[in-house]
Amino acid sequence: MDFTDELPDDTSVSSSSTTTAVDEAGTDSSATVVGTKSQSGMAQRAVLQAGTNGKDYTVTFTGRGTTTSRDATKIVEMRVRSTIQGNI
Repeated sequence: MDFTDELPDDTSVSSSSTTTAVDEAGTDSSATVVGTKSQSGMAQRAVLQAGTNGKDYTVTFTGRGTTTSRDATKIVEMRVRSTIQGNI
């Protein structure tokens, strides 16, 4: 995730930035779903992996600016399915 627009007064996101995942029941699934995390400049990256077939996960990226210490959040929905259903 690129936080350039959300944190315009910063030049990078810090290592204290977080990426978390919760399933539709609200259970923290970060240890299973979020793999390797890294930061580079204003970008925060995380490998999204595993998950349980049929479950939906809300993945929250929270970038913390190194200059302002302000936080910005971006959210991604991850749907785990073993087969594709419907029209593409």
